[in-house]
Amino acid sequence: MRKLIKSTLSVALATLMSVSMFAHAGEAVAEEGGMSVSYNIGYMSEYWYRGAYQAESSMSFGADIEMGSMYIGMWGADVSDAAGAGAGSEIDLYAGYNFELMSIPMYVGVTGYYYTDNFDRDYEEVNFGGDFGMFSFDAAVLGSYKSDADNASSDYGHFTLTVPLGMLDYSYQTFTGGSLHYATHELNYSTSVSGIDLGATLGRNNDGGAGASPNSNQETTYANFTIGYSF
Repeated sequence: MRKLIKSTLSVALATLMSVSMFAHAGEAVAEEGGMSVSYNIGYMSEYWYRGAYQAESSMSFGADIEMGSMYIGMWGADVSDAAGAGAGSEIDLYAGYNFELMSIPMYVGVTGYYYTDNFDRDYEEVNFGGDFGMFSFDAAVLGSYKSDADNASSDYGHFTLTVPLGMLDYSYQTFTGGSLHYATHELNYSTSVSGIDLGATLGRNNDGGAGASPNSNQETTYANFTIGYSF
């Protein structure tokens, strides 16, 4: 639930667009069906997700449908780098259910990450999380992707703990799967000015990261800004 936990799927879209894009979205409501629809577009100066480098810069777009406590949506991004290597598109599909447990807002859902032009493998996972006020958490479990070599499944997991620090949010993220075992620290800032969503992230991963970036995505300090509009 990209709306409950701050930025996807958490600080998510912690490293995608800030969840404030969805939380503050304007909605077109079909009164007879109790259904609301919202759309978003955005730009990231550098695309990092869960402490992993994705692209030098990226345009994004998305759509969300809410029906009571249920939600379903998609989010797409350009993952072409400046040199044109590994060019492609990312399409995320997700659905879930929002609820309260002992007055604590929580969610459970599923997410799939799919890529064109062999930019990356496809990933699928189960998500759940909760907002406890002084902190929130977002987890990905039962994650699975196909290896390039023999098309065998590989498992992975992810966890994000987010603590609000006034104007900023601090998040600690872990990723475990295959040969990747790394952690990431991030500071995130988000605001809205005249209906435009603005965000900035400063992060640092440890030496377990991997990926195609100028620093091989290991022991890397990174920063980006985001701008988005929802309607």
